[in-house]
Amino acid sequence: QLFAKMMLEQEELQCPDCKDKGEIVMDFAAGDNICRNCGLVVGDRIIDETSEWRTFANDENDNDPNRVGGPMNPFLEDGGLSTTIISTAKPGQQDKGGGALSKWHNRSAASSNDRALLNAFREIKNLADLLELPQTIVDRSNEIYKKVDDTKALRGRGLQAVVAAVIYIACRIEGVPRTYKEICGQTTATKKDIGRCSTAISKILGTNLETISSTNYMSRFCSRLELPMDVQRAASHVAAEATRLAIAAGKSPISVAAAAIYMVSCLSNDKKSQRDIAEVTSVSEVTIRNAYKDLYPYREQLIPAWWTPAESIDALPLN
Repeated sequence: QLFAKMMLEQEELQCPDCKDKGEIVMDFAAGDNICRNCGLVVGDRIIDETSEWRTFANDENDNDPNRVGGPMNPFLEDGGLSTTIISTAKPGQQDKGGGALSKWHNRSAASSNDRALLNAFREIKNLADLLELPQTIVDRSNEIYKKVDDTKALRGRGLQAVVAAVIYIACRIEGVPRTYKEICGQTTATKKDIGRCSTAISKILGTNLETISSTNYMSRFCSRLELPMDVQRAASHVAAEATRLAIAAGKSPISVAAAAIYMVSCLSNDKKSQRDIAEVTSVSEVTIRNAYKDLYPYREQLIPAWWTPAESIDALPLN
């Protein structure tokens, strides 16, 4: 927005020599306003108000005297713009007081609530990295955690469980759901604790999470199985039709997605075993087999007409 404002101001400037309007450009390196027609320097020593991305670090000693600080954090009381004192002593060198000063300053400068929030935000970032989630999920998770923390409703709950539940809900809201098993595999919290925290957080937020469908998982599962796009689309169609016809009523969306992938892959040139699919979806082979048995009698209805399988539908295995 700031850059757009500056460009708009440039368009309104008029060259005093050739009287042309809208021909003034800024030379950011020299800090001059120059007319493109006649080359007259209309103004000099212009302050560049845009973001400064340049670093002044010296590669030899890794000293980074940046002239700008970090971004503002709206979730902290001071916006995250407080002063920070660091120690310049290297390992093995005698500390001349900078380390102790830094320690006591950091303890007194930030409130206990801000320190707890920063710790939670670090845990959210670490768990999101392990789950390979984008920054949008991290931002939404931070926002949700801040709202929940303000209510003090989950005081006494384990931090790992609350963080996992926050990420679970953020993924649901952003339309990229993750299963409890996937999240439990990257944290020390139990599935029961995460489920309880998720229910409590949903009540605090007052949001009704949309029902998860099998197609929500299809893209990620097929990508991990390295299946081509036509197989993914066909599997999504099978899962959607199975849900619409209530063929797999009572089955979890994940097991239906796994069974649909198995059915379609059996008809393609990229065949995947139930074990391969089980490893990716975190669903047991028995569960995939049972869901597949429910889909098998309706195979003629489920396989899309627009898809050209490599094998005949009659070649599908019984289980």
